[in-house]
Amino acid sequence: MPNQFNVDQWVMVRDRHRLNRLKKGKDANPDKFQELFEKSNHQVRKRLARLPTIKLNQDLPVTQYASKLVEAIQKHQVIIVAGETGSGKTTQLPQIAMMAGRGLTGLIGHTQPRRLAARTVSQRIAEEVGEKLGDSISFKVRFNEQGSQDSIVRLMTDGILLAELANDKFLTKYDTIIIDEAHERSLNIDFIMGYLKQLLHKRRDLKVIITSATLDVNRFSGYFFDAPIFEVEGRSFPVELRYRPISEMSVGGSDDDEFDDFEENLPRAVVTAVEECFKDAQEKGHPEHADILVFASTEQEIRELQETLQKFGPKHTEILPLYARLAIAEQQKIFNPGGSGRRIIIATNVAETALTVPNIRYVIDSGFARISRYNYRSRVQRLPIEAISQAAANQRKGRCGRIAPGVCIRLYSEDDFLGRPEFTEPEIKRTNLASVLLQMQSLGLGSLEDFDFIEPPDHRLVNDGRKLLVELGAMTEKKFNVPKADFENDSVAENTDIKQLKTPVSHKTQQSESTDKLTKIGQQMAKMPIDPRLARMILGGAHFGVLNEVLIIVAALAVQDPRERPADKQMQADQKHALFREADSDFLFYIKLWETLVANRDMSENKRRTFAKNHFLSWLRLREWKKTHEQLVDLAQGLKLSFNEKKADYENLHRALLTGLLSFIANKTDERNVFMAVRQQKARIFPASSLHKTNTPWVMAFEMVETSQVYIRTLARIEPEWILLAAGDLLKHHYFEPHWSKKAGVVNAYDQISLFGLIIEPKRLMNYEKVDQPAAHEIFLRDGLTTGNLGITPPFLKHNLLKLEEVERVEDKLRRRDLVVDEESIYQFYASKVPEEVASRRTFEDWRATVEPKDPRYLFVDDDALWMNDRPTTQQFPDYLRNGELRLAASYRFDPSHDEDGATVKIPIQALAQVDENIWSWGIPGWRQDLIEALLKALPKDKRRNLVPIPDTARKLMAKIDAVHLNQHIFSYLGFQLRGEQISEKDFSFDRIEEYLLPLIKVIDEKGRVIEKGRDLAELKARCRTETHSPVKQLKGEFKTFPESFVFEASQKVTGVVVKQYQALVPTKSFDQLETKDESGIVIQTFNDQKEAIRQHRNGIIRLIYMQLGDLIRQLKKQISKPLALAYSPLGDKAKLEQMLVYATLQMSIQDLPINAAEYNNLLVKVKKEFLTHGQEALKHMSDIYIQWQDVRRRLMELDQSVFAKNMDDIEDQLDLMNLADFVYSKPVEVWIEYPRYLKALVMRLERLPNNLLRDDAAIQQVDSWMEKLFKYKNDTRLQELYFMVEELRISLFSQPMKTKMPISPTRLQKLWERLGIS
Repeated sequence: MPNQFNVDQWVMVRDRHRLNRLKKGKDANPDKFQELFEKSNHQVRKRLARLPTIKLNQDLPVTQYASKLVEAIQKHQVIIVAGETGSGKTTQLPQIAMMAGRGLTGLIGHTQPRRLAARTVSQRIAEEVGEKLGDSISFKVRFNEQGSQDSIVRLMTDGILLAELANDKFLTKYDTIIIDEAHERSLNIDFIMGYLKQLLHKRRDLKVIITSATLDVNRFSGYFFDAPIFEVEGRSFPVELRYRPISEMSVGGSDDDEFDDFEENLPRAVVTAVEECFKDAQEKGHPEHADILVFASTEQEIRELQETLQKFGPKHTEILPLYARLAIAEQQKIFNPGGSGRRIIIATNVAETALTVPNIRYVIDSGFARISRYNYRSRVQRLPIEAISQAAANQRKGRCGRIAPGVCIRLYSEDDFLGRPEFTEPEIKRTNLASVLLQMQSLGLGSLEDFDFIEPPDHRLVNDGRKLLVELGAMTEKKFNVPKADFENDSVAENTDIKQLKTPVSHKTQQSESTDKLTKIGQQMAKMPIDPRLARMILGGAHFGVLNEVLIIVAALAVQDPRERPADKQMQADQKHALFREADSDFLFYIKLWETLVANRDMSENKRRTFAKNHFLSWLRLREWKKTHEQLVDLAQGLKLSFNEKKADYENLHRALLTGLLSFIANKTDERNVFMAVRQQKARIFPASSLHKTNTPWVMAFEMVETSQVYIRTLARIEPEWILLAAGDLLKHHYFEPHWSKKAGVVNAYDQISLFGLIIEPKRLMNYEKVDQPAAHEIFLRDGLTTGNLGITPPFLKHNLLKLEEVERVEDKLRRRDLVVDEESIYQFYASKVPEEVASRRTFEDWRATVEPKDPRYLFVDDDALWMNDRPTTQQFPDYLRNGELRLAASYRFDPSHDEDGATVKIPIQALAQVDENIWSWGIPGWRQDLIEALLKALPKDKRRNLVPIPDTARKLMAKIDAVHLNQHIFSYLGFQLRGEQISEKDFSFDRIEEYLLPLIKVIDEKGRVIEKGRDLAELKARCRTETHSPVKQLKGEFKTFPESFVFEASQKVTGVVVKQYQALVPTKSFDQLETKDESGIVIQTFNDQKEAIRQHRNGIIRLIYMQLGDLIRQLKKQISKPLALAYSPLGDKAKLEQMLVYATLQMSIQDLPINAAEYNNLLVKVKKEFLTHGQEALKHMSDIYIQWQDVRRRLMELDQSVFAKNMDDIEDQLDLMNLADFVYSKPVEVWIEYPRYLKALVMRLERLPNNLLRDDAAIQQVDSWMEKLFKYKNDTRLQELYFMVEELRISLFSQPMKTKMPISPTRLQKLWERLGIS
């Protein structure tokens, strides 16, 4: 073969460019040209001599076309070889290319989609040409290379060829490129073919051979300038197709509702299909040769089918799984079978192409596969289960029929098959294109949209890839000319995404406006042949000083996970893997495993292998990890990145990783184990993560995938502050609630910070001036200056605010809002004075310091400028109300919706009891006529009709008021003035008038705190009775004589109000509790209520005089007769009766109370002189009371309870009100002195009762309601007159022969009750 080529003028491809420069042009040098030419030609001759002996396999169909293919290769730059599985294209085409003279000026590059295929195919070709692998036939895959530049053919993955473009844009190592399995249409294949199409114009010597088992040949031919097509038939072993549909309906994938039924019935259908295969083998006479390849969708489905077949399938059959993550030992069982037993291999679509599973006679095709699909909206890599294409189904069929006739059972119908797409959608249409964009920019290939792909990618995927690179900081974001109006906003600004505002333009127009440009980070990332995210992490590791650890993690993420989980030992595997887990981060698993296994120098290679096996770790993947790490270390050193000497801490390490994972951050939601990721995507933590079922608020993940649910995998806890620092310009800011901060002296706003729709910081305080200076200036003027909330009070502001408060008070008093200029006018005043650049207190003070030295009143508002018209008078709205001697401060408010509308008066609790209710009823002078008018309008209609027009009547009544009238209640005045209209004071009420007409009372304590508030003075007095009637203070000391320091009445200022206070001599022990020779005296206490002070003072004077009487008391006690003592005995002993007699005598003896020592001494002399006389009188009254009481008791006992129960109860109630056991202590003299008469009337009633029962019962009904009132309010001193009248009413009803002391009737009682106003 070497002699058939004339290579005299042939040179190596790599030397051609330099030879051209030496031959002509400014660098021309004939001597050097000749030297290099001879050297390069010599290399060609050496390679010619090294060509192996070509021995084509004549059993393969492709060899029948060898001569045609040789001719086509020599004649055309590109040829298309299409044929079915088993035609021998993969192994024979490199040899045919050598027969065509290829491989002499450069390598024949032969790409395979998988590393395993590259290794096995190179070994097969080397065996066929009879040479050792690594001589003329070599291979290069990731982490492994066998051969040299002197090799003729190099088998490699398409990724290796793509990586070589970075350093060899013209592929000068190669003179021929064979793209095998092009039908797979991986992203690498599509990009390589597009690149080769551009390169062919510059490399006329380059030959390209496109090959596949099933191929859309016309599309490829047209793409490569109508390249010739050679169709090669497959091997002659026929494959019988059998359709055994599970479902009658066509199922598109896992998103269809019918897929659940398909999944449920799949195990049963597979068992049936397996039985059919073995039965077919039995019938055909080769039962021992019946290996079956079953295609399933997922690893989980494989495990389920494996369990089902082991349980229900044929016996004595080995059932093995096959998928990408399978351990190397398990793979060896499949590709190097031992023994003669039958096997069932259950595989994913990894076995569709390139891999050849030996001894397969039967294929069972479920018709589905898990397809990777990237969602550009959510940035989620979806892994849905979809129906495979016709091409993929035919590839599966082709897995049998290679060694003998085969049978393919499809678990779907023929119509379903025919309705499926012809080819699998290219990867370029369903993946992120960031790595391609980065590679193209690095190679200077222009924009991705202009690149000539065989099928152009979706422009949305292109934009998404571009966005990812912008996110990683590798590319500058494209800017478009947007009309300015699109960006105008109101005072609440928002950092809006430009892409949402741009004017609609065509896709092509956008690309012509700007080209992508890599940043310095992007240029460094382009030099790394790894995923852009991982490349960004490496640069982040160098920046944060954690490069060593990041390289370990990135290397692990770049290869398959070394962890293995055999189906029968999953729990043991999880327990072993848990030894390397860290609580907060799945990434630290790799660090811990690396330190334990790889970095441990004391562990030998064999020990490492054993350790990996015992801990369910794939040794092959661990070795791959280590090799990747070595490459990354070399790469980082080549980029001159700085390695850290100290061990990385958690924060810096994860902040470095975060630079590549900003799209995969998530925040915990209220749902259990559910996180909200970017772009409003809900996701769950993958169950294998160390963060599963934890309450970690923020996490980042390496990937987000969608299977049955959306999962985030390989996680770590992060802080939101790290995101804000890492995201930079990617963050979106929404500013809201701008407001003036009096404390800080600036206009602040809240900033809601989000990243890709995920809120990172919901409410961060910031200086709004930096966002929108004009709006901040306006807020400063409105809320800082105009309202007076500047935080400081310079002279101009103090003046302006005082003036404004003064005029606003006038409006409140007059209840109008049209007297003063509005707030807008004040704002306009400041706006005309203060320059726009001033928007904070500091800048305002700096500006003011430059203005006021020239004009000190520059910012002072003139008084006249505040009034709309002339200033009105407010004399009728005093700031202080007079009530007797009290002077009470009043404030005004005009706000009908507010509780404090009208006037508000603060009354100290000490002064409350002293406020005259009559004077108070007249309200505010300025609203007095309105009050009268409102009271008239509230009258009943029949009484109101004679007063119309009411405004005129109110005006006339107002004109008649004089100073005397103001001291009586307004109801009394109106009732008297309108008595001719049959209107009395009881017809009036404050209940139905507007609230503002009555001042709001706030009862306050010494510190100004509000105790009670309301508009009803009487009610407030009742509610505060405990406080007003309690002593305010008590002077030191206890006295037994009248103290010289005693002052009954004094004035004191409390919270600005002059209040009268009253001293009283108060006994330390009540009179009824005094013992014989008791030494207790009196103390001086101060009261706010005059009546309470007088009551207490009386008891104190009685105590002082009692201590001075001595023998007179003993004489009086001796006069108590036995009948009296006997009559009182049911109520108490004689000593109690004696004490009551003494107290009653002193009550009767003391009329006027002394308020100084002189008056006291005079009183003492008088009491001693008249004591026994008053004692005889008191004794007579008490004797009459108790002896008659005994008569009443006797007569009650004689009555029949069953007949007179009601009457007896009424009499008992009357006696209870008398409180006969100790009445002298609780009733005044004028009350109990009438008891003998009331008891006499009772005796008369009892005498008449048996013959007067009906009349007595009727009388009870008349007094019953009044008795209830007396019992309810028996402690109220105001009821004394009512009590007298009720007793007189009882005499008139029950004891008619007796005369009453006054005219009496229920009507008179009712009038008295209404006048008392008790409720």
